Amino acid sequence: MISFSVMTWNVENLFRPDHPSGFGPRDQKTYERKLSNLARTIQAVAPDVIALQEIGDEDAFSDLQRALGNRYPYGRLSRLPDARGIRVAFLSRLPLLQARDIGELPPEGLVNVPSGDSGSPVTSMGRGILKATVVLAPGLLVNVVNVHLKSKLITYPNGRRFPLDENERVRYIGYALLRRAAEAAAVRVLMNELMTGNNEPAVLMGDFNDTPEAVTTQMMLGPADRSLAHRDRFDDIRLYNLADYIPSARRFSRIYLKARELIDHIAVSHELIFYLRQADSIVEPIESIDADVDSRRDAVYPDHAALFARFEIPDEEADRHFSITRPL
Repeated sequence: MISFSVMTWNVENLFRPDHPSGFGPRDQKTYERKLSNLARTIQAVAPDVIALQEIGDEDAFSDLQRALGNRYPYGRLSRLPDARGIRVAFLSRLPLLQARDIGELPPEGLVNVPSGDSGSPVTSMGRGILKATVVLAPGLLVNVVNVHLKSKLITYPNGRRFPLDENERVRYIGYALLRRAAEAAAVRVLMNELMTGNNEPAVLMGDFNDTPEAVTTQMMLGPADRSLAHRDRFDDIRLYNLADYIPSARRFSRIYLKARELIDHIAVSHELIFYLRQADSIVEPIESIDADVDSRRDAVYPDHAALFARFEIPDEEADRHFSITRPL
């Protein structure tokens, strides 16, 4: 059997203490404690590919890679951060091939979405999508995609965190929802490109900033499947969220105002769902948060749980329910 495992983790503002943004911890000792906690958790799971969100700068990314003792020699940092400088990244035991950054919203997706009262349309992802391909065996390619969609935290004109009145509040909540929908549509367009007309397994991971039942999450997954036992024409593009496979006691990835939420996700294509052996969330160290971002500056463990999944794929192509379509 071919073992394959993945992890997704929002590591919450991973900046060095001396970063000019001021988003990093206040001292080196706190930073090193956080790196140690990240490395210890990752090493305990030992995934093959890790999708990270909220990497703040290249130096912090390199520090984490070193803290892992060179167990993950292959890394790819997104070139498309948001205004705060955070972006997604991959660490991997396997070479990350055909890596690609996706930033612009595709014309096939949701266009002409207003970004605010100015009426100017949203044209790009707030944080770029990162795609790569790993090879598990000769001819067995897996496309991995890492995303971090628009959060529910609202920013008002001129960087305000508070609305001037109730009308502005509800309007900007709507703008944020529309932006997240446009980003979800862009992800779906990419997955259609990667999955249509081939048998290459695909994994979509990241911080979706919404629950499994949310419309934006469902947009990215594609058509619902009535039965895994019967194939249909949508199997070629359908993704399966692994949320239902996580033990119910740990089926969350963040605690916001003491309410448990599953907003980080791993979704896999039809080729992989039959070979899932475990899906879980490491929730024990996380704590309840609120909208006060500054209070988290010196946190030594992220506010999100790490999610992971393990698969066992038959060695022989004849024993799989999909065939290899092309070599890399």
